[in-house]
Amino acid sequence: MNSQSAALKVLMVEDSPADADLILHSLRDLPCPVEHALVASEAALREALASFDPDIILSDFSMPGFSGQEALSIASEHAPDVPFLFVSGTIGEELAIATLQRGAIDYVLKDNLRRLPLAIERALDIARNRRERAQMERALRESEERFRTIVENSQDWIWESDQSTRTLYSNGAIARILGYAPDELLGTLASEHMLPEDRRMMEERLPRLAAEARGWERWRLRWRHRDGSVRVLESTAIPRMDENGEVVGFRSIDHDITEHLQQEAKIAQLARIHAVLSALGSAILRTRERQLLLDRVCRIAVEQGGFKAACIGLATEETGLRLAASHGDPDVIAYIARLSEQPPVRVRTGIRALRGGKPVIVGDIGRSKLEPVLRDALLQVGVAAQVVLPIGTPPWAVLGLFSVAAQEFDKDELGLLVRLAHEIDYAVDFIAKSERLEYLAYHNPVTDLPNQIAFQQEVAARLAQGPLLVAVVELASSGRIIESRGREFGEGVLRMVGQRLQAEVGPSVIVAHPGEYSFLLAKSVLGSVQQEIESLGALLRALDDAPYEIEDEQVFLHLNCGVALSPEHGTDGETLERNATVALGEALKRKTRIEPFNEGLHERATRRIELERDLHRAFAENEFELWYQPKFNAVDQRLLGAEALLRWRHPQAGLVSPAEFIPVLEDTGLIVQAGRWVMRTALDTVLAWRALGHAGLRIAVNVSARELRNLRFLDECRDLLEPHAADQLLDIEVTESLLMDDIEHSIRLLQSLRAMGCRIAIDDFGTGYSSLNYLARLPVDVIKIDQSFTAQLAHSPETMGLITNIISLAHSLSLKVVAEGVEEEEQAKLLRLLRCDELQGYLLGRPMPATQFAERLL
Repeated sequence: MNSQSAALKVLMVEDSPADADLILHSLRDLPCPVEHALVASEAALREALASFDPDIILSDFSMPGFSGQEALSIASEHAPDVPFLFVSGTIGEELAIATLQRGAIDYVLKDNLRRLPLAIERALDIARNRRERAQMERALRESEERFRTIVENSQDWIWESDQSTRTLYSNGAIARILGYAPDELLGTLASEHMLPEDRRMMEERLPRLAAEARGWERWRLRWRHRDGSVRVLESTAIPRMDENGEVVGFRSIDHDITEHLQQEAKIAQLARIHAVLSALGSAILRTRERQLLLDRVCRIAVEQGGFKAACIGLATEETGLRLAASHGDPDVIAYIARLSEQPPVRVRTGIRALRGGKPVIVGDIGRSKLEPVLRDALLQVGVAAQVVLPIGTPPWAVLGLFSVAAQEFDKDELGLLVRLAHEIDYAVDFIAKSERLEYLAYHNPVTDLPNQIAFQQEVAARLAQGPLLVAVVELASSGRIIESRGREFGEGVLRMVGQRLQAEVGPSVIVAHPGEYSFLLAKSVLGSVQQEIESLGALLRALDDAPYEIEDEQVFLHLNCGVALSPEHGTDGETLERNATVALGEALKRKTRIEPFNEGLHERATRRIELERDLHRAFAENEFELWYQPKFNAVDQRLLGAEALLRWRHPQAGLVSPAEFIPVLEDTGLIVQAGRWVMRTALDTVLAWRALGHAGLRIAVNVSARELRNLRFLDECRDLLEPHAADQLLDIEVTESLLMDDIEHSIRLLQSLRAMGCRIAIDDFGTGYSSLNYLARLPVDVIKIDQSFTAQLAHSPETMGLITNIISLAHSLSLKVVAEGVEEEEQAKLLRLLRCDELQGYLLGRPMPATQFAERLL
């Protein structure tokens, strides 16, 4: 029954309908309505227990063929929580007691039914109390089981003891923490496993704590692990009381903080070494004398690093090491000084570090394999750990650091210590080079040749003596050599070039090295200008022909040169050098060995400077336009799309030729910004065309070398193109020679672009030198035949044969072919006969703005 307002469900086991009515009549005094079911047989009772779900059972004691005791047995088996009352005419006292013992709650005589309502309420109360008690007992068992599970699975050691720390209980964590099974500790004194000094401290405090009925909190106690190692446990405990309130022991939970303390110690040690490095950096800035620096290093190591002593030994031929600087414990320093006066012995840590060029670490001298004499001597002066660091490559000194406590140095700490040795080496080298500051102010540190300042001063003096030739010489491909072999190798190349230049031209010619990969020459003009240039050209050829031997390798270099002469090209050193640099740019562009300066170059240089300035403004003023040249299906002349071409409308000069401004964009790096604009604008255009119903149109955009080398290129393409990957609108065109610069990088890059839905086209196909070797590997979809081949198609059988082979090769690789530069109907007919897929050129459509493209073709 759920509440007083709900009906009380009474199951009556009674064979007399008249008695059943009397019983029901007596239940009117109950505070709730009654719903009843009447059964008189075993089968009926079993069915009613299953279907009726009674709140109470009232049963006659004796019935024909079915007794009340049988009813009680069935009810006890199938509904043990439902209270059972006997309501009978007669029942003996012994039988009544027996029924109560078997589970009946009460019995009421039929001639005293006035007592029945009270008996029912009492029975319901008893049943309810039983249920609640059962629930509490079940909850208690679950709680005890839950607590036992938590305790047994805790990573902390939970244990109970008497007042003398004799163990009464221990969870399983003790096996992981101290290496003992819980049973091994029962009945033993837990404090026996503490370090002696910690055990004494606990034994002194426990009586007072017991007397005051207090526990302890966050005691850090050191325990001896079964394997002999020491573990630090943080212990918190409360007292255990007996029924009289007397303390009989303690209940404790101990957390293993060993690794935490080790980590704290490591962090503190790293902080000390960082402090040493920081202080050393400050000392380097203030110190200008080598000995003073070495003394300060030792003092900083002791005061900032917390070492007992620090010593620096310099390499010598006689003793191996000579004590040059020290600070710290006098006994340690005196011992190291005595060692430095003895002949070098390989077993000494300092000699090992010096000769091996690697740090030597003895983390625990007491357990080390050092020679007994060395080990005992260090322990006698209070040194428990030692680190010896070689200084320099090859080592010219060692730094010895001595500690009072044994400690291991991990990878991070060792890295900082090695860095400390490097800083010392750098500082000493810096001080040594400070004496050369005056020299370096006028010389290049790599080649020791005069620098630009010295060159200009010398040129100014020479100009007063007569006509002068100034040349700027640059090493072509030097950047690739240095990038591929490293800075040291590249500097070796520059030194050898400078030495050979100076040797070839003689002492009368000024040879300077302003920096990077260029050299400056200045010589008096003794013959005609042509003779001087021919002489200089012969010199460059000789330098090119002879290999440079560096690190057991032969390296061949190519030198380019620009020349300016006074007074024709300038009357001061700065002007002559600038004009010679302009001429060098022309030599690099034309791929000639030597170029003299002329006014045409000056005008082009001036024009280029103006273009670069105006291009920066063009981005801000939105002066760029995108024009589109259509592409058609070669068979049915159906419009397939267009190639986007960048145009610049200068506010004064009008449209500027792409051949003039595109190279400037490339050289200045502005091509990356321009490329992003082209791609966004082309995408907006083709989206607008498709919105007008021209589905399937695609626009191709050209990508430059600078864009492909840009680290953000792929990320920016993803942001722009991935939303259209399922039906991509843009194609990417890259030149054949660009792909060949780094074929593996090109393959990875093109695969990423294709994953965004782009089609990849190789532009200017046939003009490269090795693409046929890689064409099968490159993830491309289209090859574009260069317009130089298309122009010769109708006039050259060789060109026709080449184009035929290109188309056949492409189709065998499932690639489409686009012919560029189609300007004559004869070319278009031949290309259709050769099964070219797409045509592009002036015959079919010139580049035009987007609005004009839409009006004419869409």
